[in-house]
Amino acid sequence: MEKLKAALERTKSKIDTTFKNIKFSDNNILESTNEAMYYMLNLGDGGKRIRPAIVLTIAEGFNGNQDQALEFAKAVEFIHTYTLIIDDIQDDDDIRRNAPTCHIKYDVNTAILAASRLFEEGLYPFHKYCENIELFRKLNNQLHKGQCADLNAESWEEDMLLLQHLQFIHSGKTSALIQMAILGGCISSKLSEQQTSKLLEYGYYLGLAFQAKDDILSKTETAQALGKSAGKQADKNKLTYPSLFGSVENAQIEADKLSEKAMSCLDKFEKENVAVLLELAKFTVQRKR
Repeated sequence: MEKLKAALERTKSKIDTTFKNIKFSDNNILESTNEAMYYMLNLGDGGKRIRPAIVLTIAEGFNGNQDQALEFAKAVEFIHTYTLIIDDIQDDDDIRRNAPTCHIKYDVNTAILAASRLFEEGLYPFHKYCENIELFRKLNNQLHKGQCADLNAESWEEDMLLLQHLQFIHSGKTSALIQMAILGGCISSKLSEQQTSKLLEYGYYLGLAFQAKDDILSKTETAQALGKSAGKQADKNKLTYPSLFGSVENAQIEADKLSEKAMSCLDKFEKENVAVLLELAKFTVQRKR
């Protein structure tokens, strides 16, 4: 995992420094959305910055435009942060990265407005550089549909608790955002439609594997270790891999299978070009937080 570790460290240093020095326009004493946006982008230790790392890793692996890739890396983290704010409001969570969530630190209305502004900021590079904007729009739609289905799943009858429905949820909540990061890397690297398609397929399975492991960690780790809600209360009425597959052990088997599917999507590429992505697929299902 050395290449992945180095890539994550480089990205985290670059993105953390960028966001600590970020200035949003029109600062004034009349509103606090700028402050809330800044707070969330730098919350806790800033997180692992995996999604920006995916963008920059693809650009590095395929000799892409680094400046353009950095624009996409920031944009994806803006959108990711937007989803965290909305997710915390909808799940009524108080803690994120061992710190108060945005709506607790400020208030729900400010949090929603800050989230909306972060989302808008994140759209800009995709509209600026993406030749096939419909591809991005499809991912964006899936992102929101998956979140809606996740909320609806809390009241589903037993006959709705199916693997295909769980995968629909996760294809939006997790895969779509990872695929946005991949798309940014592909655009920055001017990859072909076929190359982009295979990498997006990789992102689909990586997202499913990532969320499956998150479900497992929610069962096996403490809230302090994860920096967010964990345990039975966190997953109350939720459709998760452990609940669907009957145990943490069975859920881990499924997560490993999804990781293998993700890696198989990279078979047509030169290994040196996708070495970090291969390690990321392994790390996703082996991580402890």
